[in-house]
Amino acid sequence: MAEEAVLIGRNLAERRRQILQLLEERQQLTVREISQALAVSDVTVRQDLIALEKEGALQRTWGGAALPAPGRKEGSFASRLEIQKFEKQAIAAAAVDLIEDGDTLLLDASTTAFAIAQRIKELKKDLYIITNGLYTALELGNNPSLTVVCLGGIVRGDTGSLVGTLGEEVLSRLHAGKGFFSARGLSLQHGLSESNIQEAQLKALMSRHTNQVIAVVDSTKLGQASFSSFCPFDRIDRLITAGTGAKERSLPFIENGLSVSVV
Repeated sequence: MAEEAVLIGRNLAERRRQILQLLEERQQLTVREISQALAVSDVTVRQDLIALEKEGALQRTWGGAALPAPGRKEGSFASRLEIQKFEKQAIAAAAVDLIEDGDTLLLDASTTAFAIAQRIKELKKDLYIITNGLYTALELGNNPSLTVVCLGGIVRGDTGSLVGTLGEEVLSRLHAGKGFFSARGLSLQHGLSESNIQEAQLKALMSRHTNQVIAVVDSTKLGQASFSSFCPFDRIDRLITAGTGAKERSLPFIENGLSVSVV
């Protein structure tokens, strides 16, 4: 019975991860479209949508669901970890390949940065890491060979990030060789952008305190723009991306001189 319960739990988590991935790709879906895609009943889909809405991962609509609109609640950190999970892991692996022992890094508070941190703590040593991500700082703190500086500020509970002027004051005294930044969107016109203005303000300052700005975003964010830009396109040194259509969606950036790694 215990083994069956574990299996059911795994299947449920995987199904809900797939629902979020479908929404990332198509923005809005009906219950029937989801049930057909996952080969489950409409009743099961509705139960999943109710649970995911409570976590803030989606917004239920008449007959289906949609991604939260810009500026709405972003969802719990745990639920966002499951969105584009495999893409984030592939991006993280490529990002860590760019890091050498002894480097000084900047990591934002994104779930992609957390995926990078998970690999860093297992594979790297003697790094100095600056972050505004509480979960990222705690993850890295498990490796005694890493020096982690957590920027102060106001806690955003839904994202596990620290924002505000306290973090800006600490950051003004620091500098990094490489900075890894996720975003809600990346476009030629607006560069990297975020849905929350406080996150964007701190990320803008972070991007100015690193020698290299490395964008780490999955393919669903390419060509998109969100509420507040924090780094212009010409300030980005490299893009690491993964996911459906990543090669095609990367072409405009490549044509405009950006170094792109599709993984």
